[in-house]
Amino acid sequence: MSEASKPELQQRLELRRLGSYTTARVERGRVTHVERHVMRLIRDAGRLGLAPPSPRSIEALFWKTAKAEFPRANGIVRLDWSRPLDSPEQTPELIATTRPLGDLARRWRAKSSETLHPGPETRRNAKAIGVPSYDAAREEMRIGGIEEVLLFSEAGWLVEGCRSNLIIVQEDGRWITPDLALGGVEGLGLEIIGKNRRELSWGRIDRVALLGARELIATNAVRGAVPIIEFDGRPVGTGTEGPVARALALLFGHCPASYSEDPP
Repeated sequence: MSEASKPELQQRLELRRLGSYTTARVERGRVTHVERHVMRLIRDAGRLGLAPPSPRSIEALFWKTAKAEFPRANGIVRLDWSRPLDSPEQTPELIATTRPLGDLARRWRAKSSETLHPGPETRRNAKAIGVPSYDAAREEMRIGGIEEVLLFSEAGWLVEGCRSNLIIVQEDGRWITPDLALGGVEGLGLEIIGKNRRELSWGRIDRVALLGARELIATNAVRGAVPIIEFDGRPVGTGTEGPVARALALLFGHCPASYSEDPP
């Protein structure tokens, strides 16, 4: 048997565990939106039926890890709260991992996933570990050399990207994000936008309507708001960053130096 790669091993380990995680952006030792990440990890633990970690332990591990790994640089800290699937009596563990932020494209390209979204299942919109459909979609993204893959429900409704929530600016100018009842992750980027911009509403949109959108925007807490300018090989809107994407990006206030100078 050939030796598995590190991502493959991580996926196998996650499939044998129950838990949630949150991924925070670090800028020169500072964890952005740390309070939101703390509350999110506690909230999602409850949704998965796990006893929650203490707020103090989450925040302390975030700051300790960020200052140790990225004192003068930008990076990403992920905190997992999980336990083995076959050991319900075991207390979940709080584990930190890190990775460099790397160059982030200013504009993304996306495609429809060949994998159906799993639906609400028992995750209740939590950011859960060990979800095979997300792993499959990320592999599609890697093979395709693109920045995002969009997952649809069995009924054909757009649910989310494999690493972001989505905002669609429709032909009539309305902003819509997929109904959380479809099972998408309740992301912090979406939360930040929803609390700051009343124009955003929840609803259902299929692929045909998506192809006619003025703008398609990916959002999460690490990357902020990023325009998707190409979907399934076709330009979205004018094929350039739109005014809504520019406005939403300002809500996150990320350091411009974190972005690559040229989009791929």
